[in-house]
Amino acid sequence: MDDIKAAPPQAMDGTDAGASGRAGRDWLARLASQHAAGRQRRVWTRRAATWDHHGSAGLGRVTAAVLDAAAAGAGDRVVDLGCGTGQVTLPLAERRAEVLAVDVSPAMISRLLARAYQAGLDRVSGLSMPVENLCLPPGTVDLVVSSYALHHLRDADKARVVGSAYQWLRPGGRLVIADMMFGRGGSRRDREIIARKVSLLARRGPAGWWRIAKNAARYLLRVQERPVTMEAWTGMLTSAGFADVTAVPLVAEAGLVTGTRPAQPGPAQPGPAQAFR
Repeated sequence: MDDIKAAPPQAMDGTDAGASGRAGRDWLARLASQHAAGRQRRVWTRRAATWDHHGSAGLGRVTAAVLDAAAAGAGDRVVDLGCGTGQVTLPLAERRAEVLAVDVSPAMISRLLARAYQAGLDRVSGLSMPVENLCLPPGTVDLVVSSYALHHLRDADKARVVGSAYQWLRPGGRLVIADMMFGRGGSRRDREIIARKVSLLARRGPAGWWRIAKNAARYLLRVQERPVTMEAWTGMLTSAGFADVTAVPLVAEAGLVTGTRPAQPGPAQPGPAQAFR
């Protein structure tokens, strides 16, 4: 899917300088978001060929926690945001859920669909685009999941994705997010996570020291990786309208946050099949 092209703000009547300033700031924000999306597409396309073999026991535990919390069943309509090559998508499809897999990298989507075909899973659709730009009809989804993808987004885009997910979900539908969840050293958990990471890397000698320097720059400048705390995530879900919001630490810096769209009076909207096809 083509990127939305940035356009300069339309000329404003000189009598409303505030509106003109807002238009300029909005345009710059869109331009920055598109630039970030392009960079992420390049990064993840380069990694697609080896991504199936990338991971650790810790990441496997995160995936298992997402699948357990998702509790998807046959016929459920699911959106997997930042799907990669299908670590969450394919197990959900094996449970006979109908899954729309979304990722910024076309190469990731191609590998995922190839894996689904080889496994005989015919309920998987793929869409290559920045997850923060995804639009779906309201009330057409039973479950939205994301595993270790959203920390790459700017904080405003994280909140926008959460708000969009709320709209896509049917009453009673659920949002499940597992991600890198820690802050800037303001809590005991933050400091323990940072100290553990530094200690592990330092034991690797010069290569580890280089990683410490590189990760410190990313952490301080919030480049590529922009994690926020579990409290920040629960705040976003609560502000969007989710109920029964829960947050639990998983392993290392990983955390799991879930929320439910409250039931509303009247029948849920039927979901058009073309949203997933």
